[in-house]
Amino acid sequence: MAIKEPPAIFFHPDAVETKGKDLVGRRSAGESFLKGFLRHTPGDHVNAVTETPASAKAFEVRARELGETRPIKVDTLRGPSDFTRAGCIFFPGPGYLSAAWRRQRFGPQKCSLVGITHTVSTRRVIEGIHSTLNEPVEPWDAIICTSRAVHSVVARQLELEAEYMRSRYGATRVPQPRLPIIPLGIETADFLRNDDLRAEARAKFDVPEEAVVFLTVGRWTVIEKANPVPLFLALEDVAKSLGKPVHLWMVGWSSRDEEEKMHRDGAALCAPTVTTRMIDGRDPWVRRAIWSGADVFTLPVDNIQETFGLVPVEAMAASLPVVMPDWNGFRDTVIEGETGFLVPTRTVRPGLGRKIAERFADGTDDYVRYLSMVAQQTQIDLPAYTEALLRLARDPDLRERMGSAGATHAKARFDLATVVPQYTDLAEELEQLRADAVATTPPLRSGPVNPLEVDPFDLYRHYPSVMIGPKDIVTLARPYSKETLAALDTVNGRNAYSRKIVAESLLERLCACLEGRGPMPVSDLAQAVKADGLVTESAIVFLAKFGFVNISSTSP
Repeated sequence: MAIKEPPAIFFHPDAVETKGKDLVGRRSAGESFLKGFLRHTPGDHVNAVTETPASAKAFEVRARELGETRPIKVDTLRGPSDFTRAGCIFFPGPGYLSAAWRRQRFGPQKCSLVGITHTVSTRRVIEGIHSTLNEPVEPWDAIICTSRAVHSVVARQLELEAEYMRSRYGATRVPQPRLPIIPLGIETADFLRNDDLRAEARAKFDVPEEAVVFLTVGRWTVIEKANPVPLFLALEDVAKSLGKPVHLWMVGWSSRDEEEKMHRDGAALCAPTVTTRMIDGRDPWVRRAIWSGADVFTLPVDNIQETFGLVPVEAMAASLPVVMPDWNGFRDTVIEGETGFLVPTRTVRPGLGRKIAERFADGTDDYVRYLSMVAQQTQIDLPAYTEALLRLARDPDLRERMGSAGATHAKARFDLATVVPQYTDLAEELEQLRADAVATTPPLRSGPVNPLEVDPFDLYRHYPSVMIGPKDIVTLARPYSKETLAALDTVNGRNAYSRKIVAESLLERLCACLEGRGPMPVSDLAQAVKADGLVTESAIVFLAKFGFVNISSTSP
């Protein structure tokens, strides 16, 4: 069955590439998915959800810049509007912000919340995944895992949290979101090999005709992306065995000067025979042309921050053979022996990392030092790495066959035209789950829709001496006028903070009624001005606060 309403994408300006933003993997993936979502999601209009009205305007601007012409409907999480209208909302991270709690206002069956994994090793993400089970998450919600490896991480974290809840609270059920595996995607047409660009790139970087160019793409950081030393060592051996020039193009950028220096110094120390160039990957020309100029793609990723890795997919789309570590999501993208080679990796056994976990949990080590400690005990098989690179360097026909197979594989498996429909299929599956479902988290019997939205006059009810009641007597104390109130509003904070909880028209009607009829019980006054009883009580307390009326309490 077709979904009733196109699913919505949650948009935050920081989740996509925009001018002035650092180029990082999650933003690149976010920008790519936004383009694909707009291009490949069916419907006569586009749905989006944002945190604020300002972000809603930013989404409309960005969507139009990307060529979207359909009507755009944007709901916001903040405010009273029902953001569940689209039925399914795709978030750019594994969590749902506060949407699960806010959904309680409208009914848990109204929509499905779907997150997606990128990095799963930061403290914020780890704590976010664990806190998910403390929120009113339903079985028709989901966290998309981009690879089998990251699925194992998320499943393990949720398993531990559920075990804790059963042990501490005696829980008999712990509702959890679904964990479907859907890869990240790209517009493969953006990376097609171009012979003119190949000639231009190789001329620009002084590459002899007979040279073999190896390419890496990614931030220059030995901790958060890839330690380049194994690559330097392998390529030095390749250069000595090959008998022809070997060039290494390291395309990327670094936010820390010392990281860039480590890469330059590492190449000079470990690969003096290799011609290494460090090329700014933020340059638009570089981002389009560099793929065509290379012969082989590789990236010696050895850290837990990576979960999927779009760059080898982009390389395959550009008809490059790829050599990647057999590590996390890469084994879901590279077909061993067909589109390239997967190099074996090795780590230590569980139990030897307990001290590392303790230091990270208690703050002794920050995130980058935590990554460093884990990466120091992660090995890429260096002889196998060298052999794979050398095989491709020696055999142009093998490079051509693997590159062609990679382009076919990338188009069939990772093009956004294939990936985005998997999202809409998931939205349809989740809609069917909601159809006859009963919420696992019904409204609280004590009043609030959730424990985070407690009426302050309930929560702090023991602060005042008394609360106003319907039988309290109200007496006009001094004349009321709009001018007097306006003057007070310049000093009482109402103007400064732009919040006026009581309508001025009601204040005027109440005072006029008291002036004409004399003292009255609160309930009679509410009937006289035809206003809700609680709203009337609020207005009377406000008037009493600034001396317009007096209240004679009959409350015990």
